Amino acid sequence: MTQYMTANSFLGLGIENVRGTAAASPKFIPITAPQVTPMQVFLRDEALRGSPTTVYDQVAGVRHDEYDVKGYCYADSFPILLRSILGGTDTLAGAGPYTHGIKLLNNQTGSQPPSVTIQDFDGATAFQMTGAQMSELSLTFGAEAAAEWSAKFMGNPYTQISAPSPSFTTPATTLGFVPGWDITTSIGGSSLAYIAEGEIRMNRNTAPIFTMGTQAPRVSFAGPLEVSGRLLAVVESTSDIFSNSTNGYALFDGPQATVITLTDPVSSNTIAFTMTKAQYSDVKRQRGKAFVEVEVNFTANANATDAAASSGYSPIATVTTNNISTAYTGS
Repeated sequence: MTQYMTANSFLGLGIENVRGTAAASPKFIPITAPQVTPMQVFLRDEALRGSPTTVYDQVAGVRHDEYDVKGYCYADSFPILLRSILGGTDTLAGAGPYTHGIKLLNNQTGSQPPSVTIQDFDGATAFQMTGAQMSELSLTFGAEAAAEWSAKFMGNPYTQISAPSPSFTTPATTLGFVPGWDITTSIGGSSLAYIAEGEIRMNRNTAPIFTMGTQAPRVSFAGPLEVSGRLLAVVESTSDIFSNSTNGYALFDGPQATVITLTDPVSSNTIAFTMTKAQYSDVKRQRGKAFVEVEVNFTANANATDAAASSGYSPIATVTTNNISTAYTGS
């Protein structure tokens, strides 16, 4: 009897040039906790037949599939995730390290981020999902942990494929993930050295659209982007900015420019998130430890500064620096 090893798992993720057509050269990304889930609907036959029971038959209805996955933040692969949730063009600049600016796509043809192809190998079998649209992307970070992302995709029913041959950037020599001690947070132009942990959540409420004549979705459609999050800070002053009345108990007389920057200590590559109008709220003083902490939530308001040129409004803008000399486009 053959047994298969989970440690052999890997993910290939590629931006599609044509929605639903598999990307030719997906990028292989180190991941944790991958899960492929077929979302098959069954239509129940509950027509009365003179017996004290309910279900007589189940007929397969529509189906889309979902993919949930987590990973650490590597500056060479993270922009693929940003394009998948934000959709904006990668504005490549620089001459090494290269700067990749990715913002929210805003156009008059649906404002849809690019679809992606997912190739998931679980150590035994490889599955491919095309036309996948990201629904959620969350980033969590803490002083004593690595920065970690989690994502959810929705796409066409998966098919079984031959396992591809993955290739990965060599760790600890040219590129590493980001530890919490190399993350900075700036609010209102002031760098805060006492942030203990935090989270950024980007949500598009993606859902499949079904039409008659086919079991698979016609498209997985991404809704408007909403960005929110939270910060946990150590209280080091009786004038803590999140809790004193001068700042309106975190209201700050309005939204505050917030910049969170992740730096890889191996390569010095960075991933920066800018929310020019983050409104803070729900301040909670924490006394569960030997020292006092304060937790605060925020919601990023849409604004013209974080949007692409002449493209309306956006709640967030991102810039990644790495050694990738080409833009993150379809493969």
